This record gives sequence, structure tokens and C-alpha cells, in this order.
Amino acid sequence: MKLPFFLLLTFFSSVNPASVASEPLIMPISGASALEVINQYEAPLTEYGAGHRGIDLEAPIGTEVIAPVSGEISFSGQVGYRESITIMFGNSLKASLEPVCSELIEGTRVLAGEVIGTVCEPDISYQWHCEFTCLHFGSRTDTGYFSPLAMLGVLTPSRLVP
Repeated sequence: MKLPFFLLLTFFSSVNPASVASEPLIMPISGASALEVINQYEAPLTEYGAGHRGIDLEAPIGTEVIAPVSGEISFSGQVGYRESITIMFGNSLKASLEPVCSELIEGTRVLAGEVIGTVCEPDISYQWHCEFTCLHFGSRTDTGYFSPLAMLGVLTPSRLVP
């Protein structure tokens, strides 16, 4: 069952995703901080609408990518014109990273901080949406996307004010 956007907004504004995970996320590039995000998460207005379903970090080709959380590889392969890897953790939460080339296969268990691949060159047809090469870091549940910054302890849950 698909939830209307306003219900998703209500869910994510009233529930902190970090509270349903077994551990907080870490940045997928060693030594990176939330201050280095070059493109922020932008929620789409509709389920299939335009938006930016994650954050971007400047990362030259060849940069090592580390697991932002302990979990199990649920996908490793090509999406569109770039390689992608997804880690499932907690109660059906997923963290996705692209473009990342990895030798890891679905079902592999990884630990937070473990090298899982490298930022790699996407297909020649891919149009970068960053000024420089970057690593896209997205997070989602079965009901939708949210900013990984929420699970990095950078964002606080939204609340309505009178």
C-alpha cells in the first residue's frame, strides 16, 4: 500500500529514523563531516516527482567508500548509468551509495567503517549533477526516502509550533 505524501511527511516529522536503527550512521568517506555536504536532500512533492533523495559528498574517482552502518548488502550492481551498492540494516532501513564499484555481492555482511568499494567512473552517458565528482548517499525505509543526516545526528526531528 502506498502512503500519500502528507502521511509520509507526518511519519518522518514525528519519528526520528535514528530511533528505529540499532546504531547511528557514519559518513561513507573516512574523515568526512556533515559540513562537507555539497548537495542537500530535497524531498519530492510527489512519489515520482523531482527531488534529491540523498546527500552528496565531493569525492574524486578512486576514493575509498566505507560502510556507513553495519548490515547486509542487499544490492550491488548497475542502476541507470552508474554502479550502486545498498546496505540493509535495522528494521528494513537501507543506505545506498553511488557511483561505487565493489566486489561485494548480495548477502555479504559488512561492519560500519569497513571499506566496501571505491567511487568509480559512471558510464559515459551519465550526467553528473555535482560540479565535481561526488558520492551520492541516500537512505530510505519501505515507505520512502529521508536525509541520511537524520541518522548521522545532524538533523533533529521536525515539530509543529503553535
